[in-house]
Amino acid sequence: MATPAAPGRVLDGRYRLDSLLARGGMASVWVSDDILLARRVAVKTLHPELAVDDSLRMRFRNEAIAVASLAHPDIVATYDTGEDDGVAYLVMELVEGPNLRVLLDQRRSLGVAETVRIARGVSAALDHAHRNRIVHRDIKPANVLVPDHGPVKVTDFGIAKAEGAGDLTRSGTVVGTARYLSPEQVQAAPVDARSDIYAVGLLLFEMLAGRPPFEGGTDMEAAVARLTTAPPRLSTLRPDVPPALESITMRCLAVEPSGRFPDARSLVAALDELIDDDSDAGRPRSATATIAPARTTTREAPPARQAPPVRTAPSRRPRSPKRRQSSGLLFAIVGVVLIAGGAAAGFLIVQETQDGGSGGSSVTGVVPQVVGASDFDPEGDDTEHPESTAAAIDGDASTSWTTERYDSASFGGIKSGVGLQLDLAGAADVSSISVDTEEGGWGAQIYVADEPAESLEAWGPPRASVDDAAAQAQIDVSPTASGAHVLIWFTRLPASGRITVAEVRVA
Repeated sequence: MATPAAPGRVLDGRYRLDSLLARGGMASVWVSDDILLARRVAVKTLHPELAVDDSLRMRFRNEAIAVASLAHPDIVATYDTGEDDGVAYLVMELVEGPNLRVLLDQRRSLGVAETVRIARGVSAALDHAHRNRIVHRDIKPANVLVPDHGPVKVTDFGIAKAEGAGDLTRSGTVVGTARYLSPEQVQAAPVDARSDIYAVGLLLFEMLAGRPPFEGGTDMEAAVARLTTAPPRLSTLRPDVPPALESITMRCLAVEPSGRFPDARSLVAALDELIDDDSDAGRPRSATATIAPARTTTREAPPARQAPPVRTAPSRRPRSPKRRQSSGLLFAIVGVVLIAGGAAAGFLIVQETQDGGSGGSSVTGVVPQVVGASDFDPEGDDTEHPESTAAAIDGDASTSWTTERYDSASFGGIKSGVGLQLDLAGAADVSSISVDTEEGGWGAQIYVADEPAESLEAWGPPRASVDDAAAQAQIDVSPTASGAHVLIWFTRLPASGRITVAEVRVA
């Protein structure tokens, strides 16, 4: 394993790490000195325990490649990338000031003029990225830096994707942060520049209203709600918002991409219409100027077509204090952003979408979509490596969830089994469970329920079972069962005395 980055360490003889600025699940960001050019920079270092994961290293490297092709005053510049004694790093522009998440947490909502200035800067950055065929896919307040002086800066292109290029995620996965996903991202559909425009609409709404347009018990419930529920009118929450600005915001939030602005340049132009000319007629418009009086002639956006209804996940039953709750989603953190006074992370949400399987009649007509995973050990110490359960649904066979090692295949007589719980986006038809493990010779029972339970008995009767499964096994559920949660209860372990699950899929 690589030597961890630490204050005082010099990477490649050039970048001296000074103080930790932010830390996330994948990387840390350091205030650093560029010894060669005598300037302060920000250095993002990949955590050494993740450096062995080729897919994460590739995603980390792709951030440098994506941003290196962009040169715009509203985008955090990337200067260099490299690897020193196992520490992969990116060297970026150091931006002094908070991010938008910090501002909203401190002030809840922003003034109209400040909101337009920030939204315009983000839109201008996206216009430049889109013209270079790069879609950000994770625009959110934590990825928008707002320095006291100078332009707004968009950062964290860690999951950006070049249009028409291949992706590091599999077909049927959702990429982004649940609270700021566009409807097409929620449905794991293809995305384009208009997905970023939807995210700008979410930023506009939250900056003005002091709350997101869609709320729910979990971030994923809020994400799914935007498929079936129209956002509230801004004027009911913030009466001083000009009608033209409300119209721009609602157009960005159209469910169907065709109802949004066709590109970021059009959005910039619409925001510019809200900014007064300075008194000097020959002077270009300033992004810090005051907002013009409300215009009533702005054309309203065409109404968006409603998406098909999507069931939301039911509220989860509280667990005992010892139990880790997945809150409907498990996140594999794939990037950190610059944030003063704390750490924040960008998220990769992995959501399986499978074709409906055979074997039993349809109950709900809804295809299962896995949005979270958690350990289930009610007969033991109530925990079984909860920190790695997300690896069983991340679409990467090189990562895995592994149980403790036991004395025998029957758990040494201390308990009847151990489980892996899968949380679905809502009630769905479950016809089969595919489990990829490191070795064969294991046994399991499958349970399906509307709500998770604290004890095995409370899950009801098992819907399927297998006694001596191969390393790659498919367990058919017949007749098809309907529920929002699936429990794989391992009743027998392989010869090694523990089970290692690389991937689980529900159909």
